[in-house]
Amino acid sequence: MKSAIDHTNGEDVLQTKGRQPTYLEVSRGLEEKVRSGLYPPGSRLPPQRELALELGLNVSTVSRAYKELQARGLIVASKRRGSIVTGGAMPAVHVRSDNASASANTVIDLTVNRPATDEFLKQLARTMTQIAHDPRYPETQEYQPPQGPEWARAAGAQWIAAPGFTPGADSVVVTSGAQHGLYAVLSSLMGHEGVILSDQLTYYGLKALAPVFQFELVGIPSDDEGLLPDRLEDACRHRRVKAIFTVPNLQNPTVVTMSLARRAALADIARRHHIVIIEDDVYGPLLQARLPTIASLCPELTFHITSTSKVLAPGLRIGYLRTPPHGAALAAEAVRTTAWMPAPLSTLIATRWIEDGTAQTILDAQRAELRARQEIARELLPAEHLKSDPACMFVWLRVPPPWRSDDFAANALARGVNTMPASAFAVDRSTIEHGVRINLACAESREQLRRGLLLLAHTLRDRPRALFGTI
Repeated sequence: MKSAIDHTNGEDVLQTKGRQPTYLEVSRGLEEKVRSGLYPPGSRLPPQRELALELGLNVSTVSRAYKELQARGLIVASKRRGSIVTGGAMPAVHVRSDNASASANTVIDLTVNRPATDEFLKQLARTMTQIAHDPRYPETQEYQPPQGPEWARAAGAQWIAAPGFTPGADSVVVTSGAQHGLYAVLSSLMGHEGVILSDQLTYYGLKALAPVFQFELVGIPSDDEGLLPDRLEDACRHRRVKAIFTVPNLQNPTVVTMSLARRAALADIARRHHIVIIEDDVYGPLLQARLPTIASLCPELTFHITSTSKVLAPGLRIGYLRTPPHGAALAAEAVRTTAWMPAPLSTLIATRWIEDGTAQTILDAQRAELRARQEIARELLPAEHLKSDPACMFVWLRVPPPWRSDDFAANALARGVNTMPASAFAVDRSTIEHGVRINLACAESREQLRRGLLLLAHTLRDRPRALFGTI
């Protein structure tokens, strides 16, 4: 039974006692459709006036619902293009099916960054039979320090270590994944005025936190070596900057690995302007040969974030945050106030795996599978439009005119394959490169990946089509 609606003072108010306001019901309904994939990242929500007419509501109510979605980072408003769905809502993740034919007629989802093999599950089954014999096992039923026990921080320092850089365990905070680490960093920067600089296309987890911490993101142009130093310098001179965010290895979504010269230039700019650097290095372990971290070039200003989620498995939910001197206490406070402590059992499993080489075994299996899937991508997609790396779990497909990234993603989805358009990663209204991120590891099998990439190749050779009905 529907609740009565009173249109008093231009607002729709539910009359049923205990029910939430109408605008919240509308926003919740739209959020469900966004998270289910009905409105994927880059797509447009219905015009507010059109939806209000359909629902029999005042436009002001629908407008308020859209503002609620915008405040939570699920949409961005554009006068020219309407309300665009962002990547702020994590795509729906479906359990892999052992029966390939069962999913043959469903949409092939290539939107989620996750490992491509089941080596994690094999190693976990083995570990679970042995873990009770670990002398640290009894600690898993107890409260632990918010920064993690000393042995876990030592393992984190080992995981973070890169050429010429091994942080001390006292500067490491254990987190529940990289996003939790990023939250802890931003929490520790509260009270610092200014914008955060990043690539024009950047990690959508950072975008999702912008409305939470109420900071502005400003995009800096980049090329195949990374952020452009002159544009970064100009922004630091003319804007009050809170921090510079960067993904130096296998940048998400453009696959760029920042050159050593650009890392040094970024460190020099940050040091001269005394600006914090947030180095998100979740993909670094996938590289066989790693360049020095930015944290090693500018340790006094750099927060270095990494995790096990992308390269081992998201279900482990363990991350490691290396802080500048005297920064661990504030980061640990953020961990305590949001999760109290990282999950003790996951913390012990990750520690054992780093110590005994199991993490490396899983990592090697992931690398081998990713190399095979990258070869399939290079075989089926045009080289002149493709940005890839043998170690990366995704590729960046530039779409040529007359395609726009949103239109290409929508046409591809109509053909049966889901990708992430550039708009899901765009931080502001700057002109951006039109392309889509394709997550190779997300496919259930190499055969399913091949089918999906063939559909994308066919779409690329076609022209943009108005999507009324099916293609």
